[in-house]
Amino acid sequence: MISGPLGRTPGGPSTPTLRRSVKGYLLLGLAIVTCPCHLPLLLAVLAGTSVAGVLSQHFGLTVLALTLIFVPALLLGLRALRRAEQTGT
Repeated sequence: MISGPLGRTPGGPSTPTLRRSVKGYLLLGLAIVTCPCHLPLLLAVLAGTSVAGVLSQHFGLTVLALTLIFVPALLLGLRALRRAEQTGT
């Protein structure tokens, strides 16, 4: 069988559907990393760096910024995956 662009076989998911699902997974990955409940873990991983020092000095602002990134990334990621699933089936 001849494969098309990106190694897809003819009749596989269309390019817009594939892009939506990749976009959705990337946005959900961003949401996981920026979830404010993961801030203590992030500070532990970054311990001893100047980044951790800045983040811990401005804890409230950091939580607010992470929340403002987390919520849209989660909603947009879920919407992209839902649309990819609807157009893919």
